[in-house]
Amino acid sequence: MVGAWRAALATGEITRDGTTERLEPKVMSLLFLLASKPGEVFTKDQIMEAVWPDVVVGDDTLAKAVSRLRKALDDDPKVPQYIETLPKRGYRLIAPVQALDRNEASAPASAVRRWPLAQVGAAAAALVLAIVMIAASQMREPAPSSAAVLAERANDFYFQYTRADNQAAIALFERILAERPDYAPALAGLANAMVQNVIRWPSDTGGREYTRLGDAIKDKRTSTPAAKTILERARVLAARAVALAPDDAASHKALGFVQSALLDFEDAIASYRRAVSLDREAWGPLINIGDVLEITGRPREALPYFEQAYAAMTAVYDQQSARIRIWYPALAVLIGDRWLKTGDASKAESWYRRVLSYAPYHVAATSHLASLLRTRGKAQAAEQLCQNLQRHAATTCTP
Repeated sequence: MVGAWRAALATGEITRDGTTERLEPKVMSLLFLLASKPGEVFTKDQIMEAVWPDVVVGDDTLAKAVSRLRKALDDDPKVPQYIETLPKRGYRLIAPVQALDRNEASAPASAVRRWPLAQVGAAAAALVLAIVMIAASQMREPAPSSAAVLAERANDFYFQYTRADNQAAIALFERILAERPDYAPALAGLANAMVQNVIRWPSDTGGREYTRLGDAIKDKRTSTPAAKTILERARVLAARAVALAPDDAASHKALGFVQSALLDFEDAIASYRRAVSLDREAWGPLINIGDVLEITGRPREALPYFEQAYAAMTAVYDQQSARIRIWYPALAVLIGDRWLKTGDASKAESWYRRVLSYAPYHVAATSHLASLLRTRGKAQAAEQLCQNLQRHAATTCTP
């Protein structure tokens, strides 16, 4: 028993008041691991070693497993009753735990006496821990055996935004599709990676790396014959993903990404909005809507979407830190820049300072704030910022 839920490792099911949820093997292993030492903190490394032995997975794989377990347990991460996140430390189970004997395990959950955590005792914890170790050895999966594992790994590569990582993502998505041609996450992921390749690294001959679609469009990078061939294939892949998984936000986001690269801007916005309607915390499509609105000359409409994206990032940062980290301060600086363009220097300053509150030596935030302070007659404060940046980060303010 974990709180009000009875968990059966053999069936992979948890039951409460007549409601039964079937968990994936790794999610169930995670539950039993946390239950082996209730109240104690398990670090990410400890969890990955126990639940994913001999498999290299990213932080997002663990975060998604925790999210799925919370959803199954009907646990609110903001007011947790079961799983508590301790930022930069790990996770712990805070619900009461009781090991059941065979007779109790076969009884309805409502008939089982629930003991407080203090009465569980070392024997129960040791029993559960033994079950976890047996389960881990029985559930061990070879690294490349699962499409879901490969897709997670491919997405981890994709979100690093380097040429080599993007090529690795493409190779893994294509490997999945060779065996499962109708696997929607791989179709959507491959479409994303192909578009990214066109925008950032169109060839091996060098050239500027663009991080914004609008810059790539201005440089006609998306309109060459080679680019159009790649993008049309990506459109087919993304459309197939949407057809196979119409309720998957990631598939709609991928289709919107392809449509925007092909200059089908209104269709792209519609696809992105569909993605957001399916997942309110889908920060990527929100950024992309703002990007398309700016490309099409509607900057004032874009700003609220950037702010919504930042709020969504904040809400899921603990679960998606590996993917959000590089975008989080950059988006806040962009929002500050956009407020400055509207003439609202106070809001711009607040956004720059927000970044510096958690990234004290962020170059862009420091430089932009220093420039703003100079224009507001605060040259001494601006100089102090730049000196601190140079002292601690060995770099200087840039215009």
